Amino acid sequence: MNSTDAQLLNLLQEDCSQSLAELGKRVGLSVSAVNERLKKLRARGDVRAYVALINPLTVGYTTCAFVHVLVEGKANEHAFVRSVLKMPEVQECHHVSGEFPYLLKVWARDLPHLEHLLNQEIKSKNGVIRTAASIVLSSPKDHVTGLTAG
Repeated sequence: MNSTDAQLLNLLQEDCSQSLAELGKRVGLSVSAVNERLKKLRARGDVRAYVALINPLTVGYTTCAFVHVLVEGKANEHAFVRSVLKMPEVQECHHVSGEFPYLLKVWARDLPHLEHLLNQEIKSKNGVIRTAASIVLSSPKDHVTGLTAG
């Protein structure tokens, strides 16, 4: 990756809705040159998606929690991962080291909804032995930008 590609990635992280002309102006390339570079970055997997980060409160989700999950057995782990990938409330699923091999970032409408998600949707999965949830009180930083390319 060269420095121009790195600049484009950084600009896209700031605001992926910028036009090709604006991106080109900022990195010193023509619209067609920016378009070609972005196609290559997407083809290589350097750009996974262009998304809008919506404020959860706007759509009625007021409670965020991180849930550690202990699942027994490889087959159960695979089934667990497949099932949580289908849950819109599960915003992130990470396979991590430590006592609990899975860490989920979950958004719920409120505490009763979170309780339902934990008891009926997560703990009820085959092989789930134990969970530990931490409710988020505040998030001084909770956005995905910040990685610097280059």
